[in-house]
Amino acid sequence: MVKKISVANIREKSARGIKWQVGTEVLSRMLQLLFTFVLARLLTPTDFGIIGVAFIFTRLTFVLFDLGLSSALIQRKELQKIQLQSAQTVFLLSATVFFVAIYFASPYIAVFFHYARLKSILRVLGTIFFLFALRAIPNVQLTRKMRFKAIGLIWLASVLVYGALAMGFALSGFGVWSFVFGLLGQELTLTLLTLVVARQWLPPAWQFGRLKELTAFGSQVLASRVVGYLNINLPNAIIGRFMGSATLGYYSVGYQLVDFPVQRISKNILRVMFPAFSKLQDNLPQYQQLYKDTVSGLALLVFPVFAGMALVAPEFVSVFYGPKWQALVPVLEILTVVGLARSIWVTTSVVFLSKGKPQWELLINLIYFAMLSFVLFLVYRQGLVVVVTFIALVLLFFVGIALMASLRMIRLSILEWFKLVRTPAFATAAMVGILLGLRLTGIQHWPAVIRLFILVVTGILIYLVTVYGIDRKAFARFKSILGRSS
Repeated sequence: MVKKISVANIREKSARGIKWQVGTEVLSRMLQLLFTFVLARLLTPTDFGIIGVAFIFTRLTFVLFDLGLSSALIQRKELQKIQLQSAQTVFLLSATVFFVAIYFASPYIAVFFHYARLKSILRVLGTIFFLFALRAIPNVQLTRKMRFKAIGLIWLASVLVYGALAMGFALSGFGVWSFVFGLLGQELTLTLLTLVVARQWLPPAWQFGRLKELTAFGSQVLASRVVGYLNINLPNAIIGRFMGSATLGYYSVGYQLVDFPVQRISKNILRVMFPAFSKLQDNLPQYQQLYKDTVSGLALLVFPVFAGMALVAPEFVSVFYGPKWQALVPVLEILTVVGLARSIWVTTSVVFLSKGKPQWELLINLIYFAMLSFVLFLVYRQGLVVVVTFIALVLLFFVGIALMASLRMIRLSILEWFKLVRTPAFATAAMVGILLGLRLTGIQHWPAVIRLFILVVTGILIYLVTVYGIDRKAFARFKSILGRSS
């Protein structure tokens, strides 16, 4: 007999999960930033460069590692033990394959980048794949049970271990190996704590028929991830190859700034909501309501953030980066559109995955990659501002396609979607209008740091007051999406 799904319970767990997922993520990122400041004092730019190159390969490997099986396991409403065991076997085999690949490729990577130490560093970091394989299934089980408080606290503990080890070894003169030992300690902590909290580790087993049910879904998720990874990194390759390292520097810094809200807010919220949506995938009315609450709450957060980033870009760059980075200002202003578009794209991704239709996102990603490649090749000679403008335009076009496809899948109209974001859109427009008017006053002659403070504080107040004036219930949804009581 299938256990009846409690929609209220799912919504309550989702709200609590978002609070813990976002809260621990923000705190851990602040700690990582603090650790980076300390390590920058203790280590050299060369050390950071070497580990940065190593991370290129380890992060790409993690994109490929689980073959999309984790998403498939989370998405399914019912799971059998043999399916989990078969996936566990795949993870262990995958760890072995990638370790061997990194081990034998490391000498050639070291030669290509002219860093002899990369060989041994990559080989040591390759052991992390086995730790990931050991905790993959317990982590899936925690996610399916929506135990995001435990997941968040485990991650936070691992970050603290990383910082303590990395700084300790750096003080002892271990150089770039400080990063390596810190990361090994972090991954070991993640694995041990996940196994302890999950209280269940399934021994490997194999049943091809059961595994095949998951790989049909997982392979499409994997392909979409890979193409999505290429879409994000394609501009870096084109700009770096044809426009020079300095130009790439402006783009990279700007992209990192707008990517922060996408990663910390949008993706964390939707990471929590994915299992909730999956549980309701066959209950269309409740699915629609959860989607509406999520989108309206997310819009309340991200609309003013990206508009505000664009409005204060001149002051922000002047205060935090200095005069030599002034060329970053127009790039950052345009890239905020990219950040907002990517946040909307995330909401379509969770629909495609939770409804078991990842092939739709894969198809859109493939066409987007082809179009973006063609456009960038045509316009790269026109300068960075033109390139970034076309990146934003192409992305907006395909986000529109993805949005309409996802809405059709859950039987909502585009007009209904616009109603969901109407309040934050109007409030953001009011904020933009008043702040632009404020710039016409004598404020432009004041020091940049004072202008930045005035614009930020004024913008927040205008936005909050306008939202409250349009829809008082919006704040209740805002609290709900953060996991507070309304």
